[in-house]
Amino acid sequence: MRVRLPQLRALAILSALTIVGLTYALVALTPLREAVVPGYLSTETRNLQTDAWRTADSLAAVLAVQSQYLDNLRAVMTGDLPAGALMSATESPTETSPVSSSTSSTSGAALDDLKERVEEEDAFAIGLSGGLDDSGLWMSPVEGRVSSGWDPAIGHWGVDLVAPANSPVKAVGAGTVIFAGFTSGGGHTVMVQHPGDKMSVYMHNSRVEVQSGDRVEQGELLAFIGNSGDHSTGPHLHFEWWENGAAIDPALRISLD
Repeated sequence: MRVRLPQLRALAILSALTIVGLTYALVALTPLREAVVPGYLSTETRNLQTDAWRTADSLAAVLAVQSQYLDNLRAVMTGDLPAGALMSATESPTETSPVSSSTSSTSGAALDDLKERVEEEDAFAIGLSGGLDDSGLWMSPVEGRVSSGWDPAIGHWGVDLVAPANSPVKAVGAGTVIFAGFTSGGGHTVMVQHPGDKMSVYMHNSRVEVQSGDRVEQGELLAFIGNSGDHSTGPHLHFEWWENGAAIDPALRISLD
């Protein structure tokens, strides 16, 4: 069999191309590429990276909701927003289903009725003795007498404690100061966030001794009794207690007498 030089060259080129193609396929289409190709991310590493990106996105969304909730809470306490604005930070948008308007209105009425019944039952349960397992964890913010109690019917979402001017106002429990400043209605005001979505509010002080972001312990000095703000007519402390974005009677948590 006679082989000419051009045929030998063509055979050599074809063999080389075949070897290159098989090598590429072996490396590119099999797990061997993770060990052979420098800098190539393994499948496990890629999965971990994807999970990390998803977790970061979820955490960013949670932080955004919490930030909005705190901003709304400060605005509600300063009187810039109604109390219902707190729900906007916790409600997540849902897809609307194509139902008729009559069905939607009927369902909405039923949900409103159910919500009212649940709220009434919760309010009744809160008023029961022995229903508050953490009522002994908090101390009175000031040594004084109650001059005006909690009365949501007239928009009085706290209690007024009368004490001599410049009496010390102390933290009822450990927490973090989320607001320390002046508002038109509450005067010199301090808000402390406690564990378990609880918050205490101290208004009408003569001056405050803490700053936003400070960590305080139970009994630590926050401010001094004063008469600041448009809603004050004499030296006293207006004290409020909030849980899960709703104000409740501080007397249910703290012995104020």
